[in-house]
Amino acid sequence: MQYVIFDFNGTVLDDVAVALKAENYTIEHYGLDRQPLTMDEYLHIFTFPVKDYYEKVGFDWNKYSYEEVGRYWFDWYCALKPEYRIYDGVIELLEENRKKGIKNILLSASSLVELKKQLDELGIAHYFDEVLGLGDIYAGSKEDIAVNWAKDKNKEECVMLGDSLHDLDVARAMGIRCILIAKGHQAKDLLIKECDEVVDDIREVKI
Repeated sequence: MQYVIFDFNGTVLDDVAVALKAENYTIEHYGLDRQPLTMDEYLHIFTFPVKDYYEKVGFDWNKYSYEEVGRYWFDWYCALKPEYRIYDGVIELLEENRKKGIKNILLSASSLVELKKQLDELGIAHYFDEVLGLGDIYAGSKEDIAVNWAKDKNKEECVMLGDSLHDLDVARAMGIRCILIAKGHQAKDLLIKECDEVVDDIREVKI
């Protein structure tokens, strides 16, 4: 194995509760006629692109600007930073890979600028050989970035670690193996319907 590609949110970073809390603040702020999201509901409706997820929540883009809503959510998400952490087992896997000469690649639908800032704040930037992200904060698809990165790589020597069906789609587009970890932003029952390799904890991952 030459490369392990890590998704960030929900795979490296345990920010699920923070994302849900920020979402419920956003729902309240915009006065949506619905109850706050429960964790189970969130895990079953979250999807990419995130704009589609917001529509499932109940946002009508004839009434609201997606950019405005996304910015409001993001401001709360940043304000709640003290509440998120790195998943147990992530540092150990990153260190183990480096000892084996395997390159750690970070791939995220987050803004590249914000991503690098978060890595620095968490003190883990030095574990990654490359960091791949998007150009804004609105969490579109990372597939194009991933496919471009993988085009000159040996696909048999790459594996993707993620927490969502979007990560599986990205891995398939890259032509590489994917392992999904059911501790992130999508429910395990959704993951196992589509992915052959699903684990409950990153410490169960076998590269």
